Amino acid sequence: MAKPRVAITMGDPSGVGPEVVVKALATAQVRNSCHPVVVGDWNVLQRTLRRGHEQSYRLVRWQPGDPFPKKANQVPVYSVSQLSQAHASPGHPSVACGKAAYCYIKNATELILSGSADAMATAPISKSVLHLAGYRYPGHTELLAELSQTKECRMMLIGGRLRITLVTVHVPYRGVPKKLTRARILVTLELTSRALREYFGCNRPRIAVAALNPHAGEEGIFGAEEKATIAPAVRDARRRGIRADGPYPADSIFFQAVRGDFDAVICMYHDQGLIPLKLLSFFGGVTLTLGLPFVRTSVDHGTAYDIAGKNIADGSSMREAILLAGKLSRQAQN
Repeated sequence: MAKPRVAITMGDPSGVGPEVVVKALATAQVRNSCHPVVVGDWNVLQRTLRRGHEQSYRLVRWQPGDPFPKKANQVPVYSVSQLSQAHASPGHPSVACGKAAYCYIKNATELILSGSADAMATAPISKSVLHLAGYRYPGHTELLAELSQTKECRMMLIGGRLRITLVTVHVPYRGVPKKLTRARILVTLELTSRALREYFGCNRPRIAVAALNPHAGEEGIFGAEEKATIAPAVRDARRRGIRADGPYPADSIFFQAVRGDFDAVICMYHDQGLIPLKLLSFFGGVTLTLGLPFVRTSVDHGTAYDIAGKNIADGSSMREAILLAGKLSRQAQN
């Protein structure tokens, strides 16, 4: 089978995206497992390499329609911006960087939808800089859903022995209860169950559902969402053949999942799931978007402007994101 072609978006040019990309590509395992193509900025990548990064490979310019390089030490770059040092200075985000980050995502999506690439792995962007540039998206997930005309998407985070899917993502805490509907939770369970079967080989996946309130609401004393919304959604899922259980108190369910009692945990809001995952796998965690018509993975960290350009960013999450994108793409082709 031909190696999958993975489009790697460079992320915010002024963040650690360029650095973690070039570090991930320095791993021979990445280049041997797929055909990576970086969608970004040629000049920014060259400036990044000149800061002393390992160069066990060579970047080459590439355009859609060109053949991929046959040599594993040659990595094609689809350069869709031309940012000067002044407009893409490490640690100093700008409107130009926000526009460029959007273009990388859009062009990578077009590569996949046109058949020029098979999967996508994304470096981090800044939501505020994206907004500053005029693109009012809460993040990658919502932007990719629009570009691919996908109605329902969810974020699954993978790290160590944990797989976590979020019902709500970038929502202020006070707004979470209003976003938690029976239908939304059910869709999250359906997408998670499908991903566990298709991507992770779980024939009969076991899914735990975390509660929103302390002690799973304590029979309504600490909140009504469990009885009114979450438990009915779990029952709906079970009627559809999904092995879902809960809602469980969030202060204990992750221990049970790490122990192996469950294949994934459904979390009601962002930090409920991200805190345990990053505690166990801060550097190697990966995000997988469920529901898209293609495989998309991402790092599980942000732009880290404070360390951008200092050659100290850890490329582990980017490496794992590319490897997972290639692996899942191969499985999807079988």
